[in-house]
Amino acid sequence: MRIGFVALLALVTGCAGQSKTAQQRLAEVKAYRRAQEIEQQEKEKKTAGPPPAGAVAAPAPGAAPAGQGAPSTLGAPAVQPGGATGQPGAPAAATGQSGAPAAPSSGAADDQASRGPRAGRVGLGVTVGGATAATGQLLPMSSSLALRGFVSDSVSLAGVAGIGIGTSDSETEVSLGAGAEVVVFLGDLGEHVYPFFVGEAAYHRRSVSASGDGEPSGPGAEDGAASSSSLAAGGGLEYWVAPRLSVNARLMVGGVFGEGGAFFETFRPGLGVTLFGN
Repeated sequence: MRIGFVALLALVTGCAGQSKTAQQRLAEVKAYRRAQEIEQQEKEKKTAGPPPAGAVAAPAPGAAPAGQGAPSTLGAPAVQPGGATGQPGAPAAATGQSGAPAAPSSGAADDQASRGPRAGRVGLGVTVGGATAATGQLLPMSSSLALRGFVSDSVSLAGVAGIGIGTSDSETEVSLGAGAEVVVFLGDLGEHVYPFFVGEAAYHRRSVSASGDGEPSGPGAEDGAASSSSLAAGGGLEYWVAPRLSVNARLMVGGVFGEGGAFFETFRPGLGVTLFGN
């Protein structure tokens, strides 16, 4: 009986010892696994390295930055448009230099627009031409001086004073005249060329001297002197070489009327130049 009891006690004691050993082993396994996890986490942290500075300073969406309110220092080159960074983010300085050619362009446009008829212009013009009369008397050279002003963008008025010298087989004639002229522009042909209609009325004092046995002739001729008036009309083209300088070509037809009759000229060509003061 005692032997059986001792054997039972030994069996129970051995099983308890084995059960204690299994619990210890389970605890050791858990501790080992925990140590392995901690070691693996430390290796991953070392491998990843420190986080980027920008990522650290970036505020959370919808939240104000804590502590320092200067995350803008990280984006300083974008915030300084005219700073000393010298980067292309300085539009003010760059625009001031790259946009400089716009001024000459504007000036050129103003120069182009200022060429042509314009209300308020005042100028002094000279016209050189000739006149052929139906009687065969030729005035190969005549010149006139005109004070010209524009009353609108398409109409100019002028006071005209001129002198003409002509000869024929029997006479030599010198003519002084004064009159008025109106020019109406009919549009723009482009390239600063403008067609126009011109009308003129003038008073002339003619001095006629006979050569050989000839007698003075012409409307109102008496003792070598004559007074007459003239009317003429025609057209031409005027070209503005510069804003204050123009040249023109014209062809007019008309007549001379005096005490002794009337002489109708066949044509009066002329070339003129006008210098404007504005």
